Amino acid sequence: MNPGDLYLPGRQKKLVDARSLLCFWAVRELGISMTALAPRFSLTAAAIGYAAARGQKIAREKGYVMVEG
Repeated sequence: MNPGDLYLPGRQKKLVDARSLLCFWAVRELGISMTALAPRFSLTAAAIGYAAARGQKIAREKGYVMVEG
């Protein structure tokens, strides 16, 4: 998957999971507001919130952590 693919519309599981993880880390770890992310993904702030919650669940279940560097 190319990084730019995360911003494309679509509901394929792989894409949704990756986008959800990105939203989770952007909002919870980096402190980017949901309102700021929403236009980038062509979603509402509420949809970003749902994606972030989904991303948190995925990260917890699979043991994913964000690595800065």
